[in-house]
Amino acid sequence: MTKNSNNITQQQEFLDIPYNEHIVPFPNFASVLMQHAREFPDKIALQLEEKSYTYFDLLNICLSYKLNKDNDYKIKIVNIEKEVVFLLALLTRGIPFELKFMEPGTYVSEDQIGKYKIIDYFDPPYVRLDDKAFVLNGEYEFSQYNIMVAAQAVGNAFKLFREGAAYCFPEMFSIADLVFGVLAPLYYAKSIYFIEIKEPNFFQYAWNGVIKSELRDAVMVTNEVNYHENAFILMESFDQALGLGPLKSIKRNIPELLGVEISNENGICRISGHCMGKKLNSNE
Repeated sequence: MTKNSNNITQQQEFLDIPYNEHIVPFPNFASVLMQHAREFPDKIALQLEEKSYTYFDLLNICLSYKLNKDNDYKIKIVNIEKEVVFLLALLTRGIPFELKFMEPGTYVSEDQIGKYKIIDYFDPPYVRLDDKAFVLNGEYEFSQYNIMVAAQAVGNAFKLFREGAAYCFPEMFSIADLVFGVLAPLYYAKSIYFIEIKEPNFFQYAWNGVIKSELRDAVMVTNEVNYHENAFILMESFDQALGLGPLKSIKRNIPELLGVEISNENGICRISGHCMGKKLNSNE
């Protein structure tokens, strides 16, 4: 075992739980969407400004894209409607891709989406938890397992299993935007809205949005300092940890992120856990 692999193994431990002792209940990302589509087929999964997808629609589109595993797919999330759905399709099908927030990317056009299929909910694509999911900004490689640990951690911390929809600011500049705004709510079968809804007590969760809600465990989370006095602030976001990092709140107790350990040593924040990706091109 190389020095680098020893280091990443240590970084990926959580409360002495080895990385290979998986702490998520799903075998791959496809099974997450399949379960939600089976249980909540007519529930809105994504509500965009001009288009919406139920969980059944979303799963069907993800399975219907004409994708080639040998292609070199690159994504930059500029158009939420096209890039996010395409990204979810690649995750669902277990096709690795490059995700960059600083360079132009490509996406599959509408004419490459096939016809709706008869879905066998008990026959997900053969994708293993440890299979490569994507490379972020050319620096870190993540597995399907890393992604689901991060989504589960955020969802568990902010109780996204509670009643109410999720709001996500309709622009994405970092991996934290994707994980906190889309993947975590999706993991817990939330309806994610990229548009504001003025109806009271509609939202239970918001990423970079202000909500007024009396729903149980209603919460706002942001990566902007002084955003709102009632919001949890993501003080530092680590790309290698899929955007996770230390949280701060003026009025509320800080929730734990399941599968993630955060410490502060001499003013330097350190993070480890099962969401940690592999650093590429490094001998450290």
